[in-house]
Amino acid sequence: MARFCAAAALMLLSAGATTANAKDSGVAFDGVSLNVVLSGHITAKCSVGGGGTVNLGELAGDKQATARFDVGCNVPFEMIFRSASGGIAHATRPQGEGPYVGLVPYRLGVTVPALSPLPTQLHADFTSNQMIAGAALNSGDAIAAGGGEIRLQTEMTQGRDLLAGQYVDSITIVINPRV
Repeated sequence: MARFCAAAALMLLSAGATTANAKDSGVAFDGVSLNVVLSGHITAKCSVGGGGTVNLGELAGDKQATARFDVGCNVPFEMIFRSASGGIAHATRPQGEGPYVGLVPYRLGVTVPALSPLPTQLHADFTSNQMIAGAALNSGDAIAAGGGEIRLQTEMTQGRDLLAGQYVDSITIVINPRV
């Protein structure tokens, strides 16, 4: 603010001096131009939240489930989806035992509303095995515009029975701004 006032005062003094000199030198005063530069900054921020537990109940046959999550990002972003086990794994024997399987693979579909500049929907589809290393959803030039949704579809192993017990997997979603 002080810089602007000093510049404006200097311009006014210059204008007064030019007007005074115009009478002496015969040069006509035709006005003063002033440029004001405004600048600012918005910090890039991304967040993802929500989560919780989705109980699939008895894992007999193919199961489907959906879950919503919160997502906000004021710049283009990348979301990484990771599965801890590469499937819904038996709590103590994920490799199974004897003829019984200890891992239920699944597909994960993801939808995230976005703006680019018009409203759009970002979509991705991953297998639980792909998510062990981390599977990415890239927004391109779009920014997030609200909550997302994941859709899980189990893929039962044909001809093989599951080992009795509790099954679990943990899906981690990481969002990274791309600036």
